Amino acid sequence: MTYTFPSYVPGIAFAVAALAAVVGLYLIGRGKPLASALTAFGAALLAGGIIGPMLALDRVVLDDEKLEQTTGFWFAPTVKGFRLAEVTSLTITTERDRKDHEYEVWIAQLKNGGVKQLDPGDLWEMNGVDIAQRLRQRGIEVRRY
Repeated sequence: MTYTFPSYVPGIAFAVAALAAVVGLYLIGRGKPLASALTAFGAALLAGGIIGPMLALDRVVLDDEKLEQTTGFWFAPTVKGFRLAEVTSLTITTERDRKDHEYEVWIAQLKNGGVKQLDPGDLWEMNGVDIAQRLRQRGIEVRRY
């Protein structure tokens, strides 16, 4: 099973990029200060060159071998997850960061006695209930606290 964001999510970023580029062209055409147009083009580059592709390429893959998330910048992705054969159980809980914000944590108890702690991204969290159910079907105990 592969989880991705709905196509409208990166589509919004690409639409913002197109709008910002049009605003930049409009500003140049009206003889406005170059800094204003460059700001609009910078926003277009950020939305269309970084944020849009990042959202379009984010994915969580749950197959017979692994649960793995690929996220982050398209030019330097972060891959996190675990191999299913290495896990005996999972605990889904929350922790607090230094600013006292609560975030979800998945703690995998490994067959070798070790523990692997993962901070899932938004896409993983959005599909967490389905992922947990599918892991249970594969014989992995999943507890939520």
